[in-house]
Amino acid sequence: MGAKPLRVLQMFHMYLKTTENWMFQLIENIPEVEMVIASRHFLKCNFYPSRFEYLEFPIRTINHSPRKLCTRIFNLVVLLMLRLYPWYVRKMGGKIEVIHSHFSFVGWRYRRLALKLNIPHIVSFYGFDYEYLPHNEPVWRKRYQILFKEVDVFLCEGNNGSKILEKMGCPPQKIKVARLGVNVHKIPFYLREKKQNELSLVQIASLAPKKGHIYTIQAFIEALRDCPNMTLTVVGRDHEGIKQRLQDMIVDTAAAGRVTFVDQIDFDYLYEFMKDFQVFIHPSCYGDDLDCEGGAPVVLLDAQATGMPIISTTHCDIPEEVAHGISGLLALEKDVPELVKAINRFYKMENVEYQSFASGARQQVESFYDIRKNAAVVREIYRELVAARA
Repeated sequence: MGAKPLRVLQMFHMYLKTTENWMFQLIENIPEVEMVIASRHFLKCNFYPSRFEYLEFPIRTINHSPRKLCTRIFNLVVLLMLRLYPWYVRKMGGKIEVIHSHFSFVGWRYRRLALKLNIPHIVSFYGFDYEYLPHNEPVWRKRYQILFKEVDVFLCEGNNGSKILEKMGCPPQKIKVARLGVNVHKIPFYLREKKQNELSLVQIASLAPKKGHIYTIQAFIEALRDCPNMTLTVVGRDHEGIKQRLQDMIVDTAAAGRVTFVDQIDFDYLYEFMKDFQVFIHPSCYGDDLDCEGGAPVVLLDAQATGMPIISTTHCDIPEEVAHGISGLLALEKDVPELVKAINRFYKMENVEYQSFASGARQQVESFYDIRKNAAVVREIYRELVAARA
């Protein structure tokens, strides 16, 4: 008989947005662990396997008739009662051996719970919590110093994040790199044909400054001068009012009629949607408010796994996800001329060289970003912490 599975409490702010499917992929593939999901708010999406246990607070807010005074009062009372949620988790969670908080602010919210239970606490940093949060809300600088003392391990997607945490004062021995990944064995590889002097580009990302849509449009417009037989499709929800600016950039340019905007696609059809495009473009960068990818967009792995080469930047951990010259081409952040050169190269590329990039893209994901392998690394971190406490 093997060792008894560890019982791990996975803490979230909201469980779980559809755009955060990469977090679900991680916890779903961690082997030999009993998963207990805790969140003050549970969203009714498709991330509820029966083998998980869910600690949903018994009293919930009312979503219908939100403007009625009685509804507003009731919801306010519920929000006040949710302050008791850590107590509820402690009483209903059973014997927990590890707490894994996803995002720094979640780790802060439940740090006292970990101390009361006297069990190892892991906090994963992902994106805006690296620099955006302490830059825009200075109180987090002090909170991070407390977390650095109390939390056992901090997980980063790659080496960029670990350097940021160490620079902020986190003890290096508490920092571990645990890559994210995708179910590469379930993602179809599409054999795309690429003729010289043609190119269909796609970018799939929420419309936010750090995703670099402005630089995508600028580079596309400039590249059209030498590469007229091109199209660009931009997929993403506009939560920050960026879409209109992007559309205005296209007016009265050669790009008019060659750029298509799509609000969203169903994740279940992501790979089928991707097969109609030849190159995935995603020029991530720092926003003016220091928001960044932290690690790297997982959608770059999805695209590469289907055999689609990447045009991106050297932002954060993207150079780890995308092998320059092998699975894609990378430019410096906000460097439009270099993005134009990359577009131009793929546009003029013949099929033989394109197929080399396509196979390199798939191999990159298979070698380093198979979620089954990377999730097993997280399981070993759990085991090491429990053993050390014992």
